[in-house]
Amino acid sequence: MVSNKLDLIVSLDDEFEGIIAGHDAPNHAALGFALGKTLGVLEPDKFDDATQSAAATFEDVIGQPDHVVFFLVDGFGMNFVDTLPSDAYVRQKNTLTMCSTIPTSTGPNLMSLATGRWPGTHGNLGWDVHIPRLGERIQPLPWRLTRTGRPLHEVGFSPLELLFAPLIPYRNLGSFTFVVDNDLATSTTTQMYGQLQTAGYSTEGDSITQIVDHVLDAIANAHSKSFTYVYWTEVDGSAHTYGERHPITRAAVHRAAALVEALGNALKGKARLIVTADHGHLDSPREVWTTLTASDHLSQHLTCVPAGEPRTLFFHTKPGAKTAFEGLFQERWGDRFTLMRSEDAIDMGIFGPIDLITDASRARMGDFFALSRGRWSIYASDTEREVSLESMHGGITTAESIVPFIVV
Repeated sequence: MVSNKLDLIVSLDDEFEGIIAGHDAPNHAALGFALGKTLGVLEPDKFDDATQSAAATFEDVIGQPDHVVFFLVDGFGMNFVDTLPSDAYVRQKNTLTMCSTIPTSTGPNLMSLATGRWPGTHGNLGWDVHIPRLGERIQPLPWRLTRTGRPLHEVGFSPLELLFAPLIPYRNLGSFTFVVDNDLATSTTTQMYGQLQTAGYSTEGDSITQIVDHVLDAIANAHSKSFTYVYWTEVDGSAHTYGERHPITRAAVHRAAALVEALGNALKGKARLIVTADHGHLDSPREVWTTLTASDHLSQHLTCVPAGEPRTLFFHTKPGAKTAFEGLFQERWGDRFTLMRSEDAIDMGIFGPIDLITDASRARMGDFFALSRGRWSIYASDTEREVSLESMHGGITTAESIVPFIVV
């Protein structure tokens, strides 16, 4: 029986150390707030004391620059940074480390950065998010229904429905540029940020030079303060496909480090460069994966396919089925996952300050929350199809949770 965050950390398999982001410690929501406050586009009195306290750490390091270049390297956790040589530029410029909010995944943490709020407030709770109105899951990043892959605009789901907290209004600066690869440049999720300009780069050519040129152009064309957001996915994509230690993933890590250095050298004296990641990675060999299909006996107690992440799942049970579901889950996966009532997880502060958890987010979380004790992953499928990835994130191990905070 778990009753607090420490119990969850202690419940991890012996090979792991764990961490859960503190509300008043450096985390992605606090960094989002710090950036918005530094650039003068937020009203601090509308944010909670814990977030403001955590943000102070970032503000002291960021200072008061007129131009900020924010570089988000997807998946570039300290588990990868620490593999670089000790004299590598990235390691030399790493000011401190910070902890991802839960789930330690892209969507929740990108939106915490974008809103200055925790996932329990803004409502993006994983790769798959349960939408009560639709009665099924969506995938916000590719902007589609999970079950069919149908674009969300075709089912009448608006970007305004996704988040329960407003985005930080960087566009009020008059210069807000998003630099992202060409495949993502026109996506709904990219456009949600409200940038005034989007600059795409090709992953087939010299993307480092392209990105540096885009960033320099954005600053040169700014009439006053500016915010330039660079997003790079190669580390995360390589790790998912090949695993943490594969040469292709290692090469992607070195390219990310080279891009940080190239930006730092090009921007010296022109802007403050801030680099971080949304999460780290943990290898997930095939034997740690289980598939939960719609025809499974356990699924008969659910109203819908579980949402969240393979290592952090939310379950919506049928009326009167809570006890039966809990018993079946504990019997099958009790040694691999910690299962708790979603309300208990909320009361522990896992998803953010308790008094800021929105009712709409609670509805998306359902009745139960399951947290992996280590590498264990459950692929919740609408079909009988099985899926596994070579490396994953979403849980509370330090490998998944601890990311760099680099300032140049």
